[in-house]
Amino acid sequence: MDTRLQAFLATVQEGHLTGAARKLNLSISALSHHISQLEQDFSASLFTRGNRGMVLTPAGESLYHYAVQIEGAWQQAYREVRARSTGDQLIHLAASHTVTEFFLPEPLGLFRKAQPEVRLHLRMVNSDEVVALVESGAVDLGISEGRRSHGTFSSLGLWNDELGCVLSADHPLQIKPRLSLDDVVGQDLILREDGSGTRSIFEQMLEDQGVSSRDLRVTAELASIQGILGLVAHGVGIAILSRVVTYGMREVVYRPIADVTLTRQISLLERPGPKPNHAIAQLIDTMVRSATRFNQRRGSE
Repeated sequence: MDTRLQAFLATVQEGHLTGAARKLNLSISALSHHISQLEQDFSASLFTRGNRGMVLTPAGESLYHYAVQIEGAWQQAYREVRARSTGDQLIHLAASHTVTEFFLPEPLGLFRKAQPEVRLHLRMVNSDEVVALVESGAVDLGISEGRRSHGTFSSLGLWNDELGCVLSADHPLQIKPRLSLDDVVGQDLILREDGSGTRSIFEQMLEDQGVSSRDLRVTAELASIQGILGLVAHGVGIAILSRVVTYGMREVVYRPIADVTLTRQISLLERPGPKPNHAIAQLIDTMVRSATRFNQRRGSE
């Protein structure tokens, strides 16, 4: 792909020249030169430079829309040509933390047994990054949770998930079968990091209920689910997590939050167009069947 376009995309994604230069292993002057060349070619300024870093102009926004598509097409072409030349079947996946740790092991294990010749490469990132990787074409499939619109790629619903409050087994509130929103807001909270689907759903619920996230007593913000569970188990605070993360645990308990809806669908995301190899369709089918069994079990509880 055009080096100038790579420089442009990296600058948008990093938000500043220093990070983009580091990402591409270029000097800042070389990166600036690439961007200047693009601006000369288009006879338009692509960024405004200020205290907030590199911010896209309207012209830059238009170019970014096409640049993402170009990068995605290039990534797909590279993988397909390589697969045809080597005979290898390789599937690149990206999934959010909850999905990777609690939903994907079963279908990936079943797929590996059925298709041992197919190589899998899985990246665990937060939900925002899953979307970005699918948009860029860096992965064939993404699996994430959250209330998102997916305008540039297709979305297939898989697992139905429920969020609620997780607290230590000896926490005073554990005697209540359901917690009120006031119960939750009044506690020390351990939250997932910004960009996670779990956190975005929780914050949207608070906004819908007229509660400002600034009023929360946030004790910690972690990307690690196991790290959050460890802190909860030792009484450092309570957390908002998927119900599934507490299955089989004795140190923590799950309690739904009364009078609010904290459900979500975990979805499969992919760019439109032909699949690089037929194994991708087989993997999707395996995930659909695994999700169907999970949803049926949950529905009977």
